[in-house]
Amino acid sequence: MPSAVDFKAALEGRLQPLAADIDVAMRLVAADETLATFAVTGGELRWDPPMPVDATFFFDSAATALGLLGGGADPMAAFMEGRFRADGNLPLAFLLLGLFRSDYGVEAPT
Repeated sequence: MPSAVDFKAALEGRLQPLAADIDVAMRLVAADETLATFAVTGGELRWDPPMPVDATFFFDSAATALGLLGGGADPMAAFMEGRFRADGNLPLAFLLLGLFRSDYGVEAPT
């Protein structure tokens, strides 16, 4: 099962270059377990921010989460198959999910 370190590495690799363009607090949950909570504000990625989250991504498994965040899986297919859902500010959540597309050239750790 992917670890919290895997998720942090995947997120840092994808979000850090784009952090100046977004302002959001997110929570990632798989199988009722929080995988990561982070905020991107003022050009910085911060872990476990002391603020409410704007949106939460729910995944059926940690492997699905890492696949989507690593850009190796199709988020819309996962959504339609019930392996992924989001609550909260959905336009912002899906904008953020779009940042994880594989064409950004950063691969998730394995």
